[in-house]
Amino acid sequence: MMAEQNIGKRRRLLVAMDCNAESLAGLRRAATLASGMQVELAGLFLEDVNLLRMSELPGHEISLATGSGMATSRADMERQMRRRASAARAEVERLAQAFSLSWTFEVRRAGLEHALREAAQTEELVCSAPAPPLFSHSKAPSPRVLGGELVRRPGPVLAVYEGGPGGARVLELAARAAQIHKLDLQVLVPARGSAGGTRALGKAKEALATSDMDATMRRLPLSERALLQTLATARGQLLFLDANGKAASVERLAAVREAVNCDVFLVSSQS
Repeated sequence: MMAEQNIGKRRRLLVAMDCNAESLAGLRRAATLASGMQVELAGLFLEDVNLLRMSELPGHEISLATGSGMATSRADMERQMRRRASAARAEVERLAQAFSLSWTFEVRRAGLEHALREAAQTEELVCSAPAPPLFSHSKAPSPRVLGGELVRRPGPVLAVYEGGPGGARVLELAARAAQIHKLDLQVLVPARGSAGGTRALGKAKEALATSDMDATMRRLPLSERALLQTLATARGQLLFLDANGKAASVERLAAVREAVNCDVFLVSSQS
């Protein structure tokens, strides 16, 4: 297995992973999608530069494996990260073999949001797992009772439509993901005013016209607060964003990942 050069956008799904325990679960979900789309599975393990800096400070105790306190030096942290990277590589290889996918794996030292946006410049589809929670409360869907048993209803695939070729590609891939994972599709359309919202909703419906997937359309006010509140309550399983849109901007991406609490896919229009 040889890594390829980054020339143009390739037919592959790049999954960015870090020391967050949810990363490997996100990788398994992404592998299912890569198989359905018949594209290469690419793993990118990120050594968190902030954790490395923290490990150099006196009095800091960090354990990636257990979350318990322990004396940590930079060398200790680097060893922990190498073990996590090795486990991630083995999982990429295992999933690629299970789904008969070609695969690549790379380790890079960088912050997650920066690496996601950088990867989206050369990759058509970039995935990251949910951001680690800042608080202990859970955003999991509330269970419902069916036949005397508790059943959790799976959330939808979410797509933020911001117009243009990028928006159309977001809807195309989100609809495909909804079909592969057998989930509902919900399209969020930020727009200014009722007239602008009507036009934007019409364009989103046109972009989905060639898909067999039915979708629920929701117009949102054109504000970051409205988008974050909607994402926090929508309980989505996957979120698709235009890599060049406002929702995936440098200023918003971290807040969006935290609010949605699910796998996030950055989509670049095809070159």
